[in-house]
Amino acid sequence: MKRYFHIIWLLAAFVSLSGCRDMFYREVDFTVEGEQEKLVVNSKCEINKYSFFLTVTHSKIATDSRIRPDSLFVNDARVSVRVNSDKWQNLYNTTGRVGYAFPDSADTRKGLVLSPLDTVDIHVTHAVYPPAHVRQVVPGQVNARIVQTTPMQEGWMGIVLEIDPYHGNTDDVIGITIQGGQMLMRNKTSNDTTHLDLGFLYSTDPIFSYLDNIRIESYYGGTGSLHLFLPSSAVQKPLRVSLIADGLWRNQRESRDHYAPVGVSDLKLEVSAHTADSYRYTQYWLNTQVVRMNPPYGIPVNNSDFMQEILEEIAGALGGQEPVPAISNVEGGFGCVRLYTTTVVEQH
Repeated sequence: MKRYFHIIWLLAAFVSLSGCRDMFYREVDFTVEGEQEKLVVNSKCEINKYSFFLTVTHSKIATDSRIRPDSLFVNDARVSVRVNSDKWQNLYNTTGRVGYAFPDSADTRKGLVLSPLDTVDIHVTHAVYPPAHVRQVVPGQVNARIVQTTPMQEGWMGIVLEIDPYHGNTDDVIGITIQGGQMLMRNKTSNDTTHLDLGFLYSTDPIFSYLDNIRIESYYGGTGSLHLFLPSSAVQKPLRVSLIADGLWRNQRESRDHYAPVGVSDLKLEVSAHTADSYRYTQYWLNTQVVRMNPPYGIPVNNSDFMQEILEEIAGALGGQEPVPAISNVEGGFGCVRLYTTTVVEQH
């Protein structure tokens, strides 16, 4: 099923993004005569898990098809990082002209240990480009636990997740994904059992209406890589969130209707905290993709295409351009540096 976007949702997202004072945010036409090329700096860093790593590329590659892909990366820039106005530390291009990192990649914390609410500055210079600078504040760490799981008649697994009060930036965003789990399914007649691999997460909890989440019928949906987002400002006191886990039925011999769920094992959720820029970039990326996701098993699908037809008409009126402007938080350049923290929540 295609993902349909509500017009009101689009307008609200546009207003909220264009009104953000702290966001470097504008559309760029690379074909305009005299437009100065700039460095493109990108990074996605999970705090205290992976070595700090970023890429630096040319902006001209965006529209010039004559440039070879192996010429995309800038491998002779000077890249420096500092934390909380401490001394600058250099990153080096030691990964085969792909990106910049600390020299000893075997030690994931060498040279840079980040904690919640640290301020990270990144400075990139080059002989023929203007300098580029990024400043981000590390999001907080989320504490959460699964307090209840309930097999449901539809063959779903109901989950109650409790999240402790969040101590981070007020504009941080909390994301929830499902990373694994098996639901034990028992044949209603023979009592034979099989497992259903859980890979989809749904909710009707109104907390997810405050941010832009994937909608499937009357459900908000997510997977192992697509988050269910909620604002951290809503977690000023302990919050319980109702979720539904489901999966794809791979037993081709019998209908899923012949089975009933009786329990869950090795259930794993990830609860993460993202900077506001990271969340905005994720939404920008989703708005450029065709995201397909089915509703929970047994829920009929509305095949009406009227919203998609409206969006296609808008795209046609814009000459086929993507109506969602690119997101950047790099001053003096382009790109987006994203920081996030992750907490694994398990029930065996």
